[in-house]
Amino acid sequence: MSDLLQGVDAIIFDFGNVLIDLDYPRVIRRFSEVANKNTHEIEEMVVTAPVLQQFERGMIGPDEFRAEINKLLGTQMGERQFESIWNSMLKSITKQRMNKVLKIGEKYKTFILSNTNVIHEIAYEEMIMEETGRPSLRDFVDDVYYSHEIGLRKPNLNCYEYVIDEIDNYPSRMLFLDDRLDNVEGAQKAGMKAVQIFDADRQLNEIFGLG
Repeated sequence: MSDLLQGVDAIIFDFGNVLIDLDYPRVIRRFSEVANKNTHEIEEMVVTAPVLQQFERGMIGPDEFRAEINKLLGTQMGERQFESIWNSMLKSITKQRMNKVLKIGEKYKTFILSNTNVIHEIAYEEMIMEETGRPSLRDFVDDVYYSHEIGLRKPNLNCYEYVIDEIDNYPSRMLFLDDRLDNVEGAQKAGMKAVQIFDADRQLNEIFGLG
């Protein structure tokens, strides 16, 4: 078991590329095919667009988000086509990895903090049910904090401070796991212990002494 866990009693998981495997480039490729633009141009448009942050903070709904992306890309995607493309980044959730979360939860309070949106939430809840037989991610941890529900996104400091207040614990007693360096650094600025995840299954095994 890792020395990182010394004095820790709460574990906060990111969702994407920690509990679920993602394929961001796939979305960009599919948008580029529909918009007839190169992938670099699409990525610049979508990733940096204020509308994405607004959607992930719950400031706008799915219909308005789709309309804004259509306007941005010069496309006319309907709801079904758009959601198919948008959800194509969600690769897989494995029962094995979620069982690791349950095992970790036997010793620690566990939480999820994720920059996400309502379209993805609906899709991955269906994936969770299909893979594990449990209806929701909320059945695997003590609580979840989705950006579109709390109105805050990582790596902004106020996002971590919100979660610290909600958990009602010292940040130094929390270990945060995320695949993005900027999110890890944000958690560290908030006083948490934090680790960047590159290989979820291997690192979960190493950190928590799982076989």
